[in-house]
Amino acid sequence: MTVKGVIIRPPVEAHSVLIGVTEGCTWNNCRFCSVYKGVQDYRVRSKEEIFNDIELWAQNYGWNGRVFLAGGNALSAPTDLLIEVIDRIKQRFPVEHISCYAKNHDLLKKTPAELKKLREAGLVTLYVGLESGSNLVLKLMNKGTTARMMIKAAKKAIEAGFRLSLYVILGLGGKEHTEIHAKETADVLNEINPPIFRFRTLNLFPCAPLYDELKSGKFQRLTPFETILELYNILKRIESHVTSEVFNDHISNYENFEGKLPEDLPGMLKLLEQRLKDPQTKKLRPKWLNHM
Repeated sequence: MTVKGVIIRPPVEAHSVLIGVTEGCTWNNCRFCSVYKGVQDYRVRSKEEIFNDIELWAQNYGWNGRVFLAGGNALSAPTDLLIEVIDRIKQRFPVEHISCYAKNHDLLKKTPAELKKLREAGLVTLYVGLESGSNLVLKLMNKGTTARMMIKAAKKAIEAGFRLSLYVILGLGGKEHTEIHAKETADVLNEINPPIFRFRTLNLFPCAPLYDELKSGKFQRLTPFETILELYNILKRIESHVTSEVFNDHISNYENFEGKLPEDLPGMLKLLEQRLKDPQTKKLRPKWLNHM
């Protein structure tokens, strides 16, 4: 692949063919994110570049039926270009699943008709960073959006038929705002009822703007015990009408599980309650110590 700079993809797409559609991120101002800081400017790659990469994969590498359209938010590319890329992929591979990252801004900018065309063309899953349902936390993290905008964008994606997978970052509000982060994130998830939501634990690297506040003590990171408690406080507020798949399956997390709501929620809560009662939980070593 001839993409310049950083390439990221969701862990679940680890074995997917990566086709670079965009480079960088259209926003690139989130204070917790270090991926594109000082690395590259955003751009949409040319159709020739993208098609050349598709051909490179077709002629030289294995294929498992899954494609991830790479870029910080590949959905930001023009709709007509995305459809041409999807069509070319389907011509060259026996594709089973196509996905990409998206920002709520991308979803809000595209018309319902455009989103429907993309879904009908074969784009199936959109991975979107909700991060938090708290306007306070979103503002502090310079996410560039609000809870209401997140809800509107998510519903728009669901209505278009996409398999929407939302990310929630545990610990994003730090010690000071853990309660409002938990409560208002649950409120947003209850309103959206996304097909999928996933938890990730805040993990800061030195090039993230928030890292300096962590080092100075202005931002106080949650302990492993407090992180598990915040996760519990989100899930216990999820209402019975929510039918999402839930994944707490990342290497950054302190407890791994997955399930389907509402039937698996009692088991999830029971598991977390047991962990919180276990004296060993308070002795867990933070996974981020090696980044300090």
